[in-house]
Amino acid sequence: MTDPMDASTSGNRADGRGPEEFRTVFIKTGVLSQAKGSAYVEFGTSKIMVGVFGPRQSEVKLGFTDTGRLNCEVRLTSFAAHKLAKAGQGQVESSAAQALQQALEAAVQLDKFPKAVFDVSAMVLEAGGSDLAVLITAASVALAEAGVELYDLVPAVHVSKQGGQLLLDPSLDECGAEEGSMLVALMPELNEVTSLAVVGLWADSEMREGLELALGGCGQLKAVMREALMAAVEEPAGAA
Repeated sequence: MTDPMDASTSGNRADGRGPEEFRTVFIKTGVLSQAKGSAYVEFGTSKIMVGVFGPRQSEVKLGFTDTGRLNCEVRLTSFAAHKLAKAGQGQVESSAAQALQQALEAAVQLDKFPKAVFDVSAMVLEAGGSDLAVLITAASVALAEAGVELYDLVPAVHVSKQGGQLLLDPSLDECGAEEGSMLVALMPELNEVTSLAVVGLWADSEMREGLELALGGCGQLKAVMREALMAAVEEPAGAA
């Protein structure tokens, strides 16, 4: 478990944060006993649970490749679906699963698991904003907790553009009011972006500023992810 990433109360956002501050972050690993690795993550009111299962033998032929693969599944609770699934719950879940797989695959050393499959099962318990970024972050922690060999952790950050201002880690209300958005998933040690999704019109200067904000946020977030993983390793056996 991590200490929360404290938010300032001197900002100009509805929840008191400054534009470059995260919501309160909470990460706990080892929450699903039946999974090889798991994580429960909260960013403000966003609440996500991820379990990693496997490796298992692939049930489909992978052609001429001997590398393994990730099989990602995202489900929404009825409460989360009510907030997110305006385009249809199935469509939202499928799109999120594809984005999750894209963001994570580059970080997993799949060549060390020939013809094997890791199942990454994520549940959005409550949608509170920036949910895809939180999903990617949570799944990366769960993979690491499972002992899957990674090139790096993959923190992900959502940046919202609204009213001429860029906001890090927007809440659900802020996401609803945004004129544009940017999602960045990064392997910080390698300085390699694994996923970049930009919505809306961005001037060149705004794009540079948004990327700088997102990359800096990913660096902050990786430190919190590492802290959660280290805390789990150091936790005494049988501790709650």
